[in-house]
Amino acid sequence: MLAPQDISLFLNISLAPTHEKVELDGETGLPDSIRDMPDQVSGHFVELEPSVAHDIESAWKRVMMLNATRVLYTFSYDAPAQRFTAVKR
Repeated sequence: MLAPQDISLFLNISLAPTHEKVELDGETGLPDSIRDMPDQVSGHFVELEPSVAHDIESAWKRVMMLNATRVLYTFSYDAPAQRFTAVKR
């Protein structure tokens, strides 16, 4: 399993991100090149505060940035499991 990494969440087209820790599924890290970023990524949130979990669950638009490539992903969220699936925009 990969080490947890910091991601940026933009909920409901917020201009300022919320930073959270996630563990991604898979055995390799994300690439450093924009063109090599995967079309889909999944994983789970680590130590997510209940208020943030509620904000994510109730958001009508969810976007995340996974690393320094600044590639944006729209994601779905499974609240009971604190899991997400993200698709490149």
